[in-house]
Amino acid sequence: MKSESTYHYQFGAVVKITLRDGEVSEEERSFLGHLAKILGISTEEYNHIIQNYLTYPLEPTTTHNERLESMYTLTKLISDDKTISGEQQTIWLERMAKAVGFTPGNVKYIVAKSLAVIKKDVDQETYKEEIRNINK
Repeated sequence: MKSESTYHYQFGAVVKITLRDGEVSEEERSFLGHLAKILGISTEEYNHIIQNYLTYPLEPTTTHNERLESMYTLTKLISDDKTISGEQQTIWLERMAKAVGFTPGNVKYIVAKSLAVIKKDVDQETYKEEIRNINK
């Protein structure tokens, strides 16, 4: 493979999270293809990553703030994309939330609140404040 895009390893981690349980919908596959285009992943890179996804390291975030920043970006990407919708968005985001380090008991609440907040078209700081105040 020639040069790698800027987001090669990040995309590899997303693919690993998405494919690792083996239950991937056509919507999710379509979303991965679209996400690759958005991130500047070439067809060659995409095919290589899909075939070798288990080799990509997952680097979980270490702070709550980093988790919130990751979820903001992921939720924005998924809600702006028309290739995945409804329940598939929720399923995909729940996988991502677990992967970035949210506890399994909080994942459903974080994802539901994330989707609701992102629909308001807020900036990252407002999003983080809304999620921090999830139980208030």
